[in-house]
Amino acid sequence: MRNGIPAAGLSELAQEIKQHPDQGIATYGVSVKWLSGTRSQASALPMQVGDQAVNRDFTWLIDEPKQMGGSNHAPNPQEYLLSGFGSCMMVAYLVGASVMGIQLAQLEIEVRSEIDLGGFLGVHPAAPVPLKGIRYVVRVAGDGTPEQFERLRETAQAHSPNAMSLASGVAVSGTVQLI
Repeated sequence: MRNGIPAAGLSELAQEIKQHPDQGIATYGVSVKWLSGTRSQASALPMQVGDQAVNRDFTWLIDEPKQMGGSNHAPNPQEYLLSGFGSCMMVAYLVGASVMGIQLAQLEIEVRSEIDLGGFLGVHPAAPVPLKGIRYVVRVAGDGTPEQFERLRETAQAHSPNAMSLASGVAVSGTVQLI
């Protein structure tokens, strides 16, 4: 066990996926229900990891600040997106450190971005709607060298599903069902 990560379990999982690639497919989902105003509640749906069903009984609130018509009772969608990016990077960093034999003493990832509300509100047709890039800083202490920590950052970014999904512009599709 290193950094709270069971290295033997990771090794077993990697071997299982190497022999049976279908066991490495993880399917996720959430349901988001409108509460009032800009407030909504998200609930994790059961997920599938290979042939195993995993119950996920988690809910969280989403809201906007008052300046954007909300009641400021919870993080907004962009904060959740950035936290999803940062926490996925953290897992990749932790796993990478454990595999490399680096013991961490402290790890924090600060993530920032910005949007142009003129694009979101449609008041400036030339204003972009997407986030204007994502910037992050890894603050780390442990028994690795600066070079190892930088190589670890590069590897974590390259292996973080959320980082790579955002970087590659993953396809988005949707439908409407009348209820």
